[in-house]
Amino acid sequence: MTDFAVCLAGHPHDDTPPRIAAAAEAAGLDALFLPENSHVPVARRAPDKFRGDMRLLARFYDPLVTLAACAAVTTRLRLGTSVSLLTQREPLATARAVASLDQLSGGRLVLGVAGGFVREAMAHHGSRFAQRWPLVRERVAAMRAMWCEAEPAYRGELVTLPTPCPSFPTRQPGGPPIWIGSNSLAVPARVAAWADGWLVRPDLYPGDPHADLDRACAEQGRERATLTLALMDAPSNLRAAAQAVAAGYDVLVFLVRGDSADTLLRAVDALALLAARLRADG
Repeated sequence: MTDFAVCLAGHPHDDTPPRIAAAAEAAGLDALFLPENSHVPVARRAPDKFRGDMRLLARFYDPLVTLAACAAVTTRLRLGTSVSLLTQREPLATARAVASLDQLSGGRLVLGVAGGFVREAMAHHGSRFAQRWPLVRERVAAMRAMWCEAEPAYRGELVTLPTPCPSFPTRQPGGPPIWIGSNSLAVPARVAAWADGWLVRPDLYPGDPHADLDRACAEQGRERATLTLALMDAPSNLRAAAQAVAAGYDVLVFLVRGDSADTLLRAVDALALLAARLRADG
């Protein structure tokens, strides 16, 4: 059974996000995701092709704080990040915040993770662009130790937990599911090796997400059925969405953005009708 989610990719600077969460749950949608970028550097050395994205990123709320507000007005809706940039997050404080949110939400959190693409932002956090994926992997491993072990211990090449280290138990055994949000050919192997799901953009991914993930699972001895394959920026027209469901995606994540709560609420209502139609036809 396919789940249907919205990612709030742009909203006014007010209390709109929890209103959208409550509306999404009431309309029968399954999950709400929020993006992240800690800050937008004032000066960048990179080419200016991301200028529009930079203006959008500058308006994002902190996703964990915002999802806590969303958890307070919902009871069933899954709550996720799409994605949390672990190159911009210190693992001990992040593990505590994630565990707190998972407990307070009743175990409804999904932690989407990635490295990011803004080199200057990573550098401001002491992270190197060339090491972003090894750093993300080690920070995930360190956080899992803090979520799962009574006396957490982790020593890697880039991350080492202090001794002794506090533990931060989560509501979900093993911690919240970790979904990687990225679109390079290296991602399927990463997902099969240490994650629980994949937020993929097929228009950006240069291969076949289904076949490549199946192959990576076979190579690493991972049961494909234990992983979630989520289509990011899912199409909002019936025919294309039905094709995505038929292709075997576990979750369709629709992007919504707008300058007013009314615009976003109308978008959520339309997507809920689409989801209901897809469920009925399935």
